[in-house]
Amino acid sequence: MPHESDDCYFYYYRTCNKGSNCPYRHEPSARGTEEICQNWEFGNCVKKICNLRHMRIEVQRSTIQCYWELQPAGCQKPYCVFKHTKKYNGKLSMQ
Repeated sequence: MPHESDDCYFYYYRTCNKGSNCPYRHEPSARGTEEICQNWEFGNCVKKICNLRHMRIEVQRSTIQCYWELQPAGCQKPYCVFKHTKKYNGKLSMQ
């Protein structure tokens, strides 16, 4: 059953349009990681700010090449969890 301490899929992988009305967790410090919080898995993560994921991940996206990095404009996501061969430089364009 979903719980407010569970991560919002859309916040982590796309954009959540619900903002503060979203019933799921939006934790900026957990973006860019796919390590799952062991305490959360057992239902007892009590950290106000936990930098680990509070969702089960079926596929390790860090092993899959980022589609957008291979496009002319490059990947625009500073927290992209897919595999990159170039470092994100903080600008809107990777090149």
